[in-house]
Amino acid sequence: MSKKSYKSSFITLLFIFINSFLYSQISDFGRFEINDIGGCLPIFVEIINENVDSSVTVIQYDFNYSLTTNIFNPSNSQSHTYLEAGTYIIAQAINQDGVEKIDLLEIEIKESKNIDIQLYNCENNKMNISINDNYYNGYELYINDILIQTLLSGKNDFDYSSFVGTNNKINGYIVGLFNNKNNNCNKFNFEIASIQNPQEEIIDSIILSDDKANFDLYYKPNKSTNYNIYIDNVIDSTFLSSSYIYFSDSKINFNNLTFDKQCIQVIEEYYCNSKFIEDEICLIYLSSYENNEGINLDLKSIGNFDSTIIYKNNTALKTFQNINNKYIDNQGIIMNEEICYTIKGYDEKKISISNTVCETPTNNYNPIPIPNAFTPNDDNLNDTFKPYESNVEDYTMLIFNKFGEKIFTSNDINIGWDGYFKGKISQGSYVYKIVFKINGKEIIQTGKFVLIK
Repeated sequence: MSKKSYKSSFITLLFIFINSFLYSQISDFGRFEINDIGGCLPIFVEIINENVDSSVTVIQYDFNYSLTTNIFNPSNSQSHTYLEAGTYIIAQAINQDGVEKIDLLEIEIKESKNIDIQLYNCENNKMNISINDNYYNGYELYINDILIQTLLSGKNDFDYSSFVGTNNKINGYIVGLFNNKNNNCNKFNFEIASIQNPQEEIIDSIILSDDKANFDLYYKPNKSTNYNIYIDNVIDSTFLSSSYIYFSDSKINFNNLTFDKQCIQVIEEYYCNSKFIEDEICLIYLSSYENNEGINLDLKSIGNFDSTIIYKNNTALKTFQNINNKYIDNQGIIMNEEICYTIKGYDEKKISISNTVCETPTNNYNPIPIPNAFTPNDDNLNDTFKPYESNVEDYTMLIFNKFGEKIFTSNDINIGWDGYFKGKISQGSYVYKIVFKINGKEIIQTGKFVLIK
């Protein structure tokens, strides 16, 4: 039978009947039957039974018949594999007593799609499987490749106590169904570890990048635990942690392109019993500039820290009980030698680490630490005027009174002025000039101090 166009009057009648027989495995007039199809692409369809009169001399099939054109394209086979999703009409054309007749069967072929599933692992080996999906006809749960139960769209509670292995884990998958078959349909694989000891302290630290464009959150995840991440009280992400915890699993990177993120909350969620454990930490932003007072540090954070430490070249410089918005560093600063600062805020066992800022000063600011007063009263406390202990070379200190007279000279940093000049101690203000070398660089440091009797 060659390609033909069928426009007989019963085509309209057939179309009326199609909806009532939609997706049946038997044709509209019952003249042929196909195999039980289901699942997802690719789908193999085969004619498994023909119910025609013995007087029929020709039987042919078109596996993609069009009701629009009514053009019959005969196949050379009684089977066909569908590789694309869609609704198809299988047409059977027969010749009976010189009359050509046609019978139809409509089928739907579905492609495999990911299933929208959220797993909530809970204490006591309980799990909630939330399927937010209506694409498939149904769903099946498999544990260790064994069918356990069918699932419905929506919430499904599951107790996996009897399936936990010696490693305290279960392996399984959820698969979608079409016509009660899951062939070639997408699987949602999972591995769940039984929750042992939910921990109250989740966050370890947060580190702001030097360009402030991103930050890293370090936390202590439990295996197979649901986490919600909030940034400034707005949900950022939701995830189920791995059943295996590696070092890399404890780090999450966030973008901060607007430089305005403040606080991050991490919430452990135990959905089955509505239990939540929340932990929070806030970012610290640091900026710097130089003026005639020294290196100015501006700190920005809304966090409440137990203590805050300023680090200068990785050495603790200053500790505050609460974060201050401003600090001026004017000690031990040498012109043209780069200095870098970082702030660490401590909140119980959590640490917030700011971005690092660096300055190359254009002036000296007290390159070696020097007191601004001394009391030569023989109480063995601050009885001589001299710099604090420093590692310098080629040291010379000159002291002048208010009249500009040089009253003391020392070439040893450990030998200071005892306050006597011409046999007397005179209370008042004095000027010092110290010349020394640090790392081969000559530095001149001047200033004022007070002698207190």
